[in-house]
Amino acid sequence: MPLSLDDPSPLARAAPEGFWPIDPDPRVTSLAGRQHWRFRAGRPVAAEVAGLAILAEDPRIAHLGIRRDRQGRPFPAAFACSPETGAPLGPPVPAPAPEILDIDLESATEVPLPSGVPALVRAGHPAALYLFQENLGAFEGWDGHRFVGLGRLPPDPVGSGLTPGRRGIAYATTEALVSMSLPQLGPRLVRAEARAPGLRFLSAPCWRRGDLFVLGERGRRLILCRKDAESNALDLRDLGRPAPGADFAGPWTNRLGDCVWTGPDGFVACRTLGDETRVTPWPAGFEPVIAQAPWGDRADLRHQLGMRDGRYHLAALASDPALNRLDGPHLAAGPGTYSGAERFDVPWQTAEEVLNLGAHAGNLLVPLLALARDTILLALDIPGPRGGFLRGESLPAPVTGHVLHHAHGAGLRRLPLGLAVSRIGDARALLHDRVLYLWSRAEGRCHALRLRAA
Repeated sequence: MPLSLDDPSPLARAAPEGFWPIDPDPRVTSLAGRQHWRFRAGRPVAAEVAGLAILAEDPRIAHLGIRRDRQGRPFPAAFACSPETGAPLGPPVPAPAPEILDIDLESATEVPLPSGVPALVRAGHPAALYLFQENLGAFEGWDGHRFVGLGRLPPDPVGSGLTPGRRGIAYATTEALVSMSLPQLGPRLVRAEARAPGLRFLSAPCWRRGDLFVLGERGRRLILCRKDAESNALDLRDLGRPAPGADFAGPWTNRLGDCVWTGPDGFVACRTLGDETRVTPWPAGFEPVIAQAPWGDRADLRHQLGMRDGRYHLAALASDPALNRLDGPHLAAGPGTYSGAERFDVPWQTAEEVLNLGAHAGNLLVPLLALARDTILLALDIPGPRGGFLRGESLPAPVTGHVLHHAHGAGLRRLPLGLAVSRIGDARALLHDRVLYLWSRAEGRCHALRLRAA
């Protein structure tokens, strides 16, 4: 009888001693191979899989699919209760993102980042934390104490860089589409490459049910490329449009798994249902601000910031793009609700919560992270006009802003750290294993704030 992840397991009602064989559950780990856990007095000591022994204190043990007790000790995910105390164990690690952030402001620590242009990503199954130095190509994994080198990737991948997913990470160079399986318990990365004669890639790839989708160009035509999860062969589909002269930004994925790429001439939407792909040009005279990600309204309709006739406009990423004009004050200091990384909700919709952009001590508020009930923002006092900064231009020198936590219904509070930026996107944030990571690409610094237990 298979063990349940939710009901108390027969194993959890005993005090295990010696070696216990555990078959991996694909719901909590993609790491194949029977696990041999060693217990002493009901407590885990180590686990062995594929000939590799991992001590219970080694953070890599989470790759096996585990739960933890209140003291942080790992147990197989098949255990529902602690064999020693009978107390219920926590959810499979890493724990899902909380609906409400409860940040321990006294727990802030600084994590050193190597020199370079850092980008933190969560990838694999279960998700693990990785660091990619975009300009150097160095790829490193977080072992709970420091980042450990795993290998070298080509620097500055096409488009928006690495694309993380449950199966691993993927990226594109000009000539090759590359995927790598994660997590890896060994020191070497295993990669698979796909390419085709005369094909040049124009975007970062998108994961969908294990397959990879990416935009490319061949013979000056725009091509949608698909790589099956079990093969390195590429399925090429001519989208009936000339290829633009620049790369695409994205992809951006909605709740249904549909993905959208933003390009200089229009957007490309690849829908989950029926693998429908649509290319829609921008309205006449519209120039998208590629530095700004499109943002979604409550109906999950994306909107792209751009310029027309010297004024800011928003174009709906729909089959018939509609333009909504914004003026400067609205963009820099008008009302709007937060809706995701580097973007704000459309201001013509009725909002339950309103943030006055730029109204906090005269600073421009740049969103870093959005959850159902929380927002993490960076408040910046930018010298000179803000329009160039929002369009992706670099500042003459880095500006240090303070980080704000907007708890919906509870207002703003300042976090005990600052982040320096020289252009939009320099400051980033993510949640991993009940820790909020905030980092600055401009100065290569990362801060970790632990979330308090509910």
